This record gives sequence, C-alpha cells and structure tokens, in this order.
Amino acid sequence: MAQNNKFFEKHIKQWLKQFRVTGNTVSLVDEGVISLTTLAVALKAERPVLIELPGYAMGEKVKAEMELWAKTLGIGKRIEILPDGTSCGKKLAEAEIPRATLLNTVLHAPPDILLASSAAVMSPAPPPEKMRSSELTLKKGMELPLGRLAEMLVEMDYDDEPEVTQPGEFSRRGGLIDIFSPAQNYPARIEYWGDTIDSIRKFTPETQSSVREISEYKLIMRSGSEEEGESDGKSDFTDYVRLFQPMILRVFPEESRKSLERFFDPPVLDKWEKLKRDPLWSNAVQLLDVAESAKLPPDSAMQCPVFPSSRHILHMVPQGAEENLSELVRQISSNLIRQLADESYKISIAGRTEGDLLSLRDWLRNEGLDSLESIECIQAEVPCGIFLPDENFALFSEYELFSSPRRLLSHKTIVPEIEDDTGEQVHDTIEEAVSADMEEGDYAVHINYGICIYHGLKTIHEKDRSYEALDLEFDNDSRVYVPIWQAHCVSRYIGSQKGTVRLSRIGSSKWNKIKSEAAGSVRSLALDMLRIHAMRCQAKGCSFPQDDLQQRLFEKSFPFTETRDQLRAAEEIKRDMESPRPMDRLLCGDVGYGKTEVAMRAIFKCVMSGKQAAILVPTTVLAQQHYYNFLERFAEYPFIIETLSRFKTKGEQAMIVERMNEGKVDIVIGTHRLLQSDVKFKNLGLVVVDEEQRFGVVHKEKLKNLRTTVDVLTMTATPIPRTLYFSMSGMRDLSTIMSAPVQRLPVHTVVSQYDDSIVAAAITRELQRGGQVYYLHNRVGSIDETAERLKALVPQAKFGIGHGQMNETELEDVMSSFIEGRTDVLVCTTIIESGLDIPNANTIIIERADRFGLAELYQLRGRVGRWSRQAYAYLLLPRNSILTGNVRKRIAAMRKYTHLGSGFKLALRDLEIRGAGNILGAEQSGHINAIGFNLYCQLLRTVTSRLKGVEVSLKKECNVFIDFVDYSLTTVEGKIPAAFPEEYINSPRLRLDAYRRVAMINDLTVLESYRQELQDRFGRLPRAAENLFVCAGIRIIGILANLDSISCADDKIILERAHEILKPDGKIPRLPSGTNPDSKLRFMKMLLEKIFLKK
Repeated sequence: MAQNNKFFEKHIKQWLKQFRVTGNTVSLVDEGVISLTTLAVALKAERPVLIELPGYAMGEKVKAEMELWAKTLGIGKRIEILPDGTSCGKKLAEAEIPRATLLNTVLHAPPDILLASSAAVMSPAPPPEKMRSSELTLKKGMELPLGRLAEMLVEMDYDDEPEVTQPGEFSRRGGLIDIFSPAQNYPARIEYWGDTIDSIRKFTPETQSSVREISEYKLIMRSGSEEEGESDGKSDFTDYVRLFQPMILRVFPEESRKSLERFFDPPVLDKWEKLKRDPLWSNAVQLLDVAESAKLPPDSAMQCPVFPSSRHILHMVPQGAEENLSELVRQISSNLIRQLADESYKISIAGRTEGDLLSLRDWLRNEGLDSLESIECIQAEVPCGIFLPDENFALFSEYELFSSPRRLLSHKTIVPEIEDDTGEQVHDTIEEAVSADMEEGDYAVHINYGICIYHGLKTIHEKDRSYEALDLEFDNDSRVYVPIWQAHCVSRYIGSQKGTVRLSRIGSSKWNKIKSEAAGSVRSLALDMLRIHAMRCQAKGCSFPQDDLQQRLFEKSFPFTETRDQLRAAEEIKRDMESPRPMDRLLCGDVGYGKTEVAMRAIFKCVMSGKQAAILVPTTVLAQQHYYNFLERFAEYPFIIETLSRFKTKGEQAMIVERMNEGKVDIVIGTHRLLQSDVKFKNLGLVVVDEEQRFGVVHKEKLKNLRTTVDVLTMTATPIPRTLYFSMSGMRDLSTIMSAPVQRLPVHTVVSQYDDSIVAAAITRELQRGGQVYYLHNRVGSIDETAERLKALVPQAKFGIGHGQMNETELEDVMSSFIEGRTDVLVCTTIIESGLDIPNANTIIIERADRFGLAELYQLRGRVGRWSRQAYAYLLLPRNSILTGNVRKRIAAMRKYTHLGSGFKLALRDLEIRGAGNILGAEQSGHINAIGFNLYCQLLRTVTSRLKGVEVSLKKECNVFIDFVDYSLTTVEGKIPAAFPEEYINSPRLRLDAYRRVAMINDLTVLESYRQELQDRFGRLPRAAENLFVCAGIRIIGILANLDSISCADDKIILERAHEILKPDGKIPRLPSGTNPDSKLRFMKMLLEKIFLKK
C-alpha cells in the first residue's frame, strides 16, 4: 500500500490548477460535484464569486461540502450563504438578522464565495445607501447622549428588552445600555459618564457577566429583509451585487426558474428573467445538469470531468437487492477498485478518523487489495468520491465503500476538559426552576404562613419610611405584605388545580399542623424508597472496567461537537457503571440535545466488556430509527444488533429471542415486547429506557425489579412529575444536558385557530427552503380525507400518510420515503411523537392541539428544530372554540416555554396543571396539594438525608436585626438604607430576583461574586445596595457560626445560639460610639469576621 497522501495531494491539486472554464456553460453529470467544480472556478477568479442556486437547502449542502474540500486541501477561502428574505410576501423572521449581517459584510468586505438561492437574490432588501447610513461605531470617549442612542436603536428596529440575549436587542438601565448588534457575534455593555461613553465591555448573554473591555462596537440595522409593503419595490440583493461586481455562476437555472414560479408572484419572476439582459448576469457561467445540457447545440457546453463514483457504484446495484445493499456496495466497490488498479489508476481511500483508517485497512486486507501499491488510505474528510480520468485518479469516501452517508451539519471542535461536580448544582437548578416565574395572580407558598395568592410588588408607606413588599392574599381576604428582602420565603405554589386550592388563614395553627402531618407522611414514603435504594446498594451488580483505548477511539469518532453537559453526563454514567452497585440514573435533556449519543457510549462500554445491552423504546417506529442509527454508529465494530418489535414476524421474533438467550445478540432494541416473559438474556449488563413515562404500570413494575440487578439508564426530555420528584429527592441519580448544541435555535411556536391559508402558507414556506413538514391529524378514520384536503391546498407538494394501524411493510415504506426526502409532507398520527430525528423536517402542524397533554405537545414539537435552521410548530385549535382552564394553561405553557432546555419547567407546569393526582398515590398527593410541591420536596430531601445518616435541615437561617439599618427605599434620620433602589434595577422581576438571590446565598465568596455581577450588569452599586450586601455578609457569618440570631441595639451586639447569649472573650461585643452608621455597619462585619472566621 502506498504512503499516505502521495496520490491525493498531487492529483486533486493538479486538477484544480489546470481546470479552466471555456465559454459560459459547464455541463455537470450530477449535483454531487457542484462543490468541487465551483471551488475550482473560484480559485481561478480574480474577484469574488456569487453562486446562484435553485434553493437554500442546496446552498447549505454545497457550502458545507465546499468548506470540507477547502479545509482538506488547505485552501483559504471565505465562504458565506445569504438567507432567503421573504416567503409568500412575508418576511422570514429567522432570516432578518443573518441577512442584515451579510448585507453589511457585502458592503465592506465581500466574501470570496457567496452562495444565494434565487429567492434570496430576488427578496426585497433595504437599499444599500440605507444600510450604510444606519451604521454607527461606538467608541470609548465618544460623546453621544444615552437617550439619543436609545432612540437610534429603536429607529434601527432593535427590540427593547429587560435583558439582552439575542442579536437585535438592547436594554437600558440607568447609566448603562446593553446592545447586541447583528454585526458582532457578542453583545456589548456601554457605560456612560454624563453624555460620554466611559467604557465598552463584551459580555456573555447566558450569565449577563462582562468578559473584557473593548475599544469599539459596531452597530448596523437589525433587519436585512423587507416585506413587499415596506419595500419601494425596486431594491433587492441585485443592488448589492452590482456594487461588488462578482463573477456569477448560475447553478441549474431552469430549476431556479421553476422554484420562483412555484413560490413567488409573476412580477418577481419577470424581474429575474430580465436579469439576463443585465451586463453582469449576461456573462454568468451556467452550470447545467445532463437534461439541460441536452437541449444545447453539440459541443457548446464544457464537459466537467468530475463525477461522483458513488452514483456509478449504486447504479450497479440490481433492482430489488436493497435488502443486502451494504454488502453489495462493498462487493461492487471491491471489483471497481481492482478494475481501476488494473487500468493504472492511482486510488485514494479517505476515512475521517484513525478508527476509520483501521477499518479501511482491514477491509482492503480481507478483499486482497492491501498489497497494491496504487492504493493509499488517507485520513481526510471529504463529502464524496470523485473520478479524474485525465489524471488517472480516483478518490473513494466511506459512502462509496460502506453505503453510510454522513450529515454535513457540524464539525468536531476541541472542548475543554470537564471538571468534577458534586451534583448539588443540579438540585439548585431544579429548585430555581420551581421558584422562578412567579407572576401576579399565581398561587404561592410562604414557608411560615402557608398558601396564598401573589399580587405583585407594592410600595408600603409607613410614617417616614417606604419599602417594597410582596403583596400576598390569604383566606378571608387578609393581606400580608412581605418585605422584598424576605422574598426567599415565598415560592410559586405547584400542586392541585387552582379551583381546588384552599388559602391558609393567618393566625391559625393549621398550617403548622399540615406541615407536621406532611413531614410524617414523607418519612413513611422515604423509608419505603430507602428500602428499594438499600436493595440496590446491597445487590452485586457488574463492575465495568475503566475506559480503554477502544472506548476513547469510539468517542473520538463522533462527528459532531459534544456540549460540555454531554461530556459530563457521559462521565457520570460511566463512573456509575464502574461501581459494583447497580446503576439507576435518569438522563434528562431537551429533545435533540444528544442523549442518544451519551447512551451509545455507555452501551459501547457494556458490550466491549462482554455484556449484552437492551434499549427499551415506546414505539415501533422509534425502535426502527434507533436500529438504523445504531447500525451506522457501530458500523466499525462487529456487534450483532437486532430489533424486537411488530416490524418482525413471529418467526423472526422467536429466532431473535433464542439468539439473545444464547448470547449471540450484543444489542437489542425493542418495544414493550422486550419485557415479555419469554425474553431471556444470557449476560445482560445494561438496560436503557427511552421515555419511561410512555410505558404502563405493569411495564414499570418490571423495570423496577430490573433496577436491583442490572444497570439501568432512563432517558427523558420531559420528565413526568414522579420521575422528576424522585430525582429532586436525591433517591435517584440525575444527569442533565441543559446546553443546546452549537447553532441550535428554539422552535418558533404559533398558536392559532385553524385556517386553510395559515396551513397553506406554513407548508409552502417550508417547501420553498427545501424542507419537509409533519402534519399531525390524530384520527385514523379521517386521515385520508385530511390528506386529500391538504393536496388541494398545496398541489405542488408530495404527501405521505402514516399511522399505527397500517401493516408493518406499508408503514416502513412511508417512513423510509419521508426520511429519504422523497415525500414533502407526512400526514400522520402521534406515531412520530418519540425520538424521530429527521433534520430536514423543520415545520410541524398539529391539528386539535387542545386534545393533547403538555408532555405530548412538547415531544411533538421536539420532532422539529434538530438542525441549525429555524423551525416552526403550529398549534391549531378549532374555530370559535372556548378552551377549558386546563387546556388554556397547557397551550399557554407551550407558547411560553419555547426556549432551549425548557423540559424541566414544562414538567413542573404539567404537575401544576394536572395536580398531584395519581403521581404518588392519593395520600401523598394530598400532602403535596396541602403544602405545595417545592416545600414537599424540601421535606423529602431533608428526611431522606437524615435517614441515610446525613444531618440536613431546611436552609439554615440566622436572623439579623440592626437598629441603625432600615431595609427601605427612603432615608430615615439616624439610619442608613439597605435596599435595591428602583432606579438602579428598574425591572420588578429582576429586582425581585436580585433580593431572592442575595437572601439565598450562604457563602461569602459567592456573595462577593454576585455583587460584582450586579455592578457589571447595572453599574456602580448605590450606597443602599452596598449596605444590603454588608448586611447579607453579616447574616452569612451568623450561619457559618451556627448562630440563631444577631442583633445590634444601642451599639451592643447580641449573639444568640441555642437560646444562649454568646460572650466572646467573656463580654458582649460593642460598636464604637460616635461614628456614623455607614462606618458602624462595616466595622460590625469586620468584628464578626475576626471573632468567628479568625480574619
């Protein structure tokens, strides 16, 4: 075998160097070679190149392939793609900002290669002079009144938000303004001194914390799109093209014409046709397919010598032989390589990873090709294989050899090593979700007074002082105004349905009695849970070995970039597997966040240790898709993978069960069929349960028994409250994947009454950008009629129908057709609910959304948005319908929780809507309803910790009273204020959150970190806010010293612990008299630090 890269580098680069375009037409065999051909043209051009294609989807594919070729061949070209601007005459919301960014780039520094669909070229755009005049670069020391800057941002179409998290937003707070310009990939915090910009800092949207100071920040218009009504009708992207005068390549212009004719009004098509008379476009090079080339006079088109070998190989596969496609492709590839070698071709075979190269060399050895000097194996990432007859050279990729195409979605990058974590952060995150989002009118729980209704913040005036308070309504219309600095005592009530909630009565002992009864019941439940937990701890499970080289190579071969959370979750699961006790871990992550890859790493560890693994899924369709995904992911390894579901005949099922019992199946993926009594394993090591909430009570009992003998990993996106409950109580190990994959966007959710025009526009828009649509109609009896109605609305679309009552072969054909892109719209029932992963399907339309539960709606919405493209979910309701309270809440929750990673909050909302119900049985649900889910979980965690020998209580507190400090908004004579003024944090929600955070922090280092965070976000802390932090520091010192209270009156500091007054050094500490209150407060903190912290 030849030395690596000996042929590849020489022949590919030689061909690129010699490639010349003669005339204005190039004939292509297939679109698979557009990327390399256009790259060859661009290398010869002495100016930028504009590639116009029929659709955005083709543009994304070509761009990804061009970037791969450029990276592999070491070609430094900047490649960009222009998003489409409009659809059906309306702006595409997701395209406004990226279009603005690219239009601005084109004005100043056009990319070397710019791809754009014909729709993107013809979509209305702001005139170039308008884009230029709207630019503004902010610089340190620049004089520009803050009010005028805010006005300018509004004129540039920026959104005024409480917090800046997305491009095109700004937020003004006192002398600060946060801005996220589309021209930048990060937001900036601008701090003023008078009318002068004093500093500009880059900050992180997730934490709202500054990263570093920068010298300037460029602002541009927010939107690069205009609707037909907004536009002057004359300006579009062609005006920008004339400015930078690129060389133009038009790929498949006839397809572009058909696309414009299909999706745009006739005037747009006429304007596009007239471009042929424009000097710039009349000299465009046209890339034609075989059909278009055949219409031209002989020899008028240059024949491109590049064509993908995969097409030739696959064309050799006999009809009807698809069942053994993979083996046939390998055999044909082997014969073809041998034939080419005989014809003196030099042959390169590319693999992405070291593991791929090992597999390729093994395959060549098995085929008897490894001794040929004309063959080399190279580690390179290429989109497809090619033939270069003039060079006597052929390149094969993995697709040609193994029939396993890869998605060109993202590429591997280096991720920092993960740090060890205790898991406490997970509990804090969940409890934060429980307490957050309290809005006016919500039921709430005060830990000391009971259940109430929260009526927002109110300013209380008392004599010569005023302060903000939470307005709480209790029984008999009694009101309690809880000072805002005690906000941590109040949380949102989650329990039974609102109509049955009973408010607590102030002054009654009933609330304490209810809490006591709940604590007793919790103890009983905890003992039962601990019994199961103890059985697991005592059981001898399999202790898997630590990671070896094969495990590391397998993980390294993952073609996408893992998120930090994915890496952490995988490490936590593998650590559990290495422990001798059986694993019982819940892996919770939003839909499409990469849970399956994490599970695959655990399964690999299991099987490589000689054990069997089972994957239990709720639906046959999901079992089949997992099967295909597992075959692809484990293609390099000799694992025997089978499915057990109704897609198999009874005879096939019996054979698989027998082989499982004999240990001849390594991995089996199945539905509840796996839990039937005839299924036995020879050496089962790991069970992965996907979406446990979809299984019935009987199946769950069988799973509970499994948990005491083998490792069990449960995966879920929206945990049912029971599952979430056990996780929060600490009786079940929990891993979370909270961070979204790179470039993932939240699904845009539209709630509307059914209307034909909305449905037609939604489908048409998705088809225009080359995507696919799910249309969910959950009635088998009328699904055919619905499909016919949709065909009449969108006649240009290709429709398929799928539901659970179809026979196995028919359903499999329908799903395969949709997965492979032969069908545009899949009219289906909820068979698509779990786990389907089709990146090109990015619109889902759900009929009668009012008939679905919250978890179902969440799962259905999760079928789209699994790529970097903006996805849409339409929740359609009956016309003129009046929704019941629970239905209205479910729909409102779906509309509200659209951000990435919202599964936890939706699970909590689902608990609130449904009530505790049968979650934990009647008795426990009664206690949850009585005291609220948050307090119940705190009690349960405390009891279980104590039963396990860990002494824990509800959050330890130390009461602080200082006679010269007033937690108010006004200055009282002789006292100093300790508060967050409204003019400092003007958003009530953020102000309430700030008080809650300060009150809940029990660590001095964390407190100082939060003080710096507020100073960064809102500017220099006013004296009142600084005083509040000093008081919080005194409280924390008291907690660390295990004090019950600290009080200061007449300069005496009284320290109480267990009903005793402490006297350090035999006397009561005192403050120096005659000093001002500010100095006294800071001296008091220093004195307490010296006494208890020895500082």
